[in-house]
Amino acid sequence: MKTILTLKYGDKYSADAVNSIYEHTEGRYNYVCVTDDPKGLHPDIGILYLEHEPNGNMEKLKLFQLKDMGTILYLDLDIRIQKPIDHLFDYCIDNPVIVYTWWKDKGNEQINIHDFPWQPDFVGPLSNYNSSIMLWKDATHIWKHYNEYPEMYDVQYPYGDDTFLYHEGFTFEHLPNEEVYAFRTTGRKYRPEYTICLLNGLDKNPEIEKEYDELCMHQVGH
Repeated sequence: MKTILTLKYGDKYSADAVNSIYEHTEGRYNYVCVTDDPKGLHPDIGILYLEHEPNGNMEKLKLFQLKDMGTILYLDLDIRIQKPIDHLFDYCIDNPVIVYTWWKDKGNEQINIHDFPWQPDFVGPLSNYNSSIMLWKDATHIWKHYNEYPEMYDVQYPYGDDTFLYHEGFTFEHLPNEEVYAFRTTGRKYRPEYTICLLNGLDKNPEIEKEYDELCMHQVGH
């Protein structure tokens, strides 16, 4: 079984964002949305209720409690699917899989991306992982690790789950670089050769969604 998992809570994203993933993948998979408000979701999307912590920044870690769904492909709601994704499931064999932020190596030379020490200019440690896309079959060990000392980890990693996953010694495989790119941090260019585009930073740069959509439409209709 192949499961596409999404997370929707609060009012940042609407049901349309979840339904869009269902539509772009043609309803071919098992779909589950973890949410505090299922209103408007496609009837073929399974629902798991979430007790949302308004100030929480570790909500994704709760998802690692989930297993027995075959191979789980987790997708953030600010991603754009550009090509068929069925092959992504093949990357998950034994270890969980996460996105490696290769674009930081090329576009952010002032940061020592390879070591990621605690730096005085930041509140907490940096991360070379992006949890917008993850795959796993059984990653309950990650949830158990976090849940031993959740208050401590919340303080230690104020930027949230990416930094926790990067620094706590878990074994992850990485999606190949040619599968995923970040629109905002790679020159705001539409790159159709990639499978998925990340629109990270919509909260601070809401205009990038419109920019991406316009570039995508131009590329498709040129």
